Amino acid sequence: MNIIKLDAINSTNEYLKNIIQKNKSKLTQVVYTFNQTKGKGQRGKVWNSQPEKNIALSIVFFPKKIKVDLQFILIMHFSLFILNTLKSLRVPNLKIKWPNDIMSGNTKICGILNETKVKGSFIKSFIIGFGINVNQENFTDLPNASSLKLINNIDYDLDGIVSLIFQNLKKYHYLTNALKEFPDNEFQKLNHQYHLNLYKKGEFVQFISHEKEIFFAKILEVNKKGVIKVQKEDKTIVVYNFQEIKMIIK
Repeated sequence: MNIIKLDAINSTNEYLKNIIQKNKSKLTQVVYTFNQTKGKGQRGKVWNSQPEKNIALSIVFFPKKIKVDLQFILIMHFSLFILNTLKSLRVPNLKIKWPNDIMSGNTKICGILNETKVKGSFIKSFIIGFGINVNQENFTDLPNASSLKLINNIDYDLDGIVSLIFQNLKKYHYLTNALKEFPDNEFQKLNHQYHLNLYKKGEFVQFISHEKEIFFAKILEVNKKGVIKVQKEDKTIVVYNFQEIKMIIK
């Protein structure tokens, strides 16, 4: 594993995409910075981060025999990885908000963005990026955002958190396990842990559809392809891809 620390970069995901375009090596690489100037979020959003306050970290690796329609299993895997790392920092009330935000209570403290290249029906390369709000205290126009400092009233050492991330990657074999196909018994364990930590599971929450319909529904489960199953107030069971609906947090 090759580790690169950058003083500043527009996007750690974009940096790795450029590396693998220029270099055909299949070496796992990690890049991180405390000054990401144009970070990206899901649904095309921009992740605004104050310099030297937060951590942007991305990993590129090359899975073996994982079909592209099962890439959400990798998102489950790494969502649990970052959640468990934050648990070791004693961040309270941690949950995974579908599809891949990390929440403390009802506030977002970490966003996760994946980008996949495919060959045929299999994943050729997989980039997973984490944006962790650490010491930032002001979030303009982001009412549901928070940081580790705001939650725990601690000024954190960014290098110390990065070291913890690398320790956990090695100690619990997250990267080794992500490189290979997940057998059914391993997926069942992963799926169980994901649902134990799924934000608002079993509760009625408000959603807005891509057609601007606002409705309440109970979260039932998320399958291995990332499709969420919900029960509407009239007892109708409906499934959605993440592009089709968005949870509204008040």
